[in-house]
Amino acid sequence: MAATTTSPRLSKRFITPAARVASTARPLESGVYGRRDLFAEGLWPSIKVRLEMAGWSPSQIDQIHEQLRQGWTLPMAVRHVAMRHGACPLRSRPLG
Repeated sequence: MAATTTSPRLSKRFITPAARVASTARPLESGVYGRRDLFAEGLWPSIKVRLEMAGWSPSQIDQIHEQLRQGWTLPMAVRHVAMRHGACPLRSRPLG
């Protein structure tokens, strides 16, 4: 009788954190994403939409993104950009 070798079945109940992040991350406009686009406040595309809805300009949003990449929190990044420009959008609300 020939013995058959089977590989052990791997449970799909638990997934690794890297696989979890990769499954939820979507490519940005350039088609590139990575750990630099995942912040404590969420993924960059969702943060960007919230900033656009709050009335921030594209150049201000880019500056906020750069601040987040440097390790600042979202409220601090927004504050830095507002101070640099001397103003924030009209009727803007705190993000968070």
